[in-house]
Amino acid sequence: MKAVRIHAFGGPEVVTYEDMPTPTPKENEVLFKVTSTSMNYADVQWRRGNYVDRTLPATLGREAAGIIEAVGPGVTSLKVGQPIMARAPGGHAEYAIAQVDNAFPCPAGLDMAQAGGIPIVFLTAYHLLQSLKSLQPGDTVLVQAAASGVGTILVQLCKQWGYRSIATASTEAKLELARSLGADVTINYITHDFESEVMRLTQGAGMQLALEAVGGEVTIKSMRCLAPFGCLVNYGNASNQPATLPLPSFREQRAAMGFSLPAMSPRYDNQAPMAEILDLIMAGKVRLIVDQVLPLSEAAKAHAHLSNRGTLGKVLLIP
Repeated sequence: MKAVRIHAFGGPEVVTYEDMPTPTPKENEVLFKVTSTSMNYADVQWRRGNYVDRTLPATLGREAAGIIEAVGPGVTSLKVGQPIMARAPGGHAEYAIAQVDNAFPCPAGLDMAQAGGIPIVFLTAYHLLQSLKSLQPGDTVLVQAAASGVGTILVQLCKQWGYRSIATASTEAKLELARSLGADVTINYITHDFESEVMRLTQGAGMQLALEAVGGEVTIKSMRCLAPFGCLVNYGNASNQPATLPLPSFREQRAAMGFSLPAMSPRYDNQAPMAEILDLIMAGKVRLIVDQVLPLSEAAKAHAHLSNRGTLGKVLLIP
């Protein structure tokens, strides 16, 4: 099969498109023929060598969708010929392997050319809003990088579940996208200090929840935007900068935590959250925002595009 691989860490130039053996599913795994996969910023970080796992060579990709070709021993809930989408390390290939717990049946009518971009951003957004802090309708949520893959879903789910969203982005085009998806207020963090704007917009009260994946100074400033008993969740480190949160922030009854979908306990069943997500998608209440669709063979181009931080939503790759 063809796959997107790296043999060294570096810029988009290290991304190759090459032949490799088609994998065989092991116990509790399925092999599927990929119809679509997608880029996540985690793929950029992986390619740069910023992950703990630095094994080389490596097949890139974190998720994909397709049709099951074979099932491994012990698999009873899925069958050959069934369409699925999955969290699938190595998903940037013509065939991919997924563990049964990370594979989700696709309902009839779901666009399989887009399904490969759904699992990570939707499950991440779901847990950020539903699993980490109890929110009430009318609570205010700060969504940093609102035009990103996760950000566009967060804005839509805030609107769906009755939370007030304050969305930040770096360009007017990104802010317009956020507004079109239901953002209640938008802030250009290039031309305005988002911390000052948040406190002005909330009359000094602050936010119940702040969500960011940048790290560094953005994490620190987002913490200062919280109301008493508010919570900051960091779910990425795009800046590759550390953040030192001052102890007084915690004395003021504010909380901070990290979130990583791959790091969730394997005991946690994501099937129910995904079923809820798919109901919303099929009802037309939320949607995947697609920035570009490229052939899988042009993955290096997708890496360059995502690295430049110019995307609005997801970049999809089609074998």
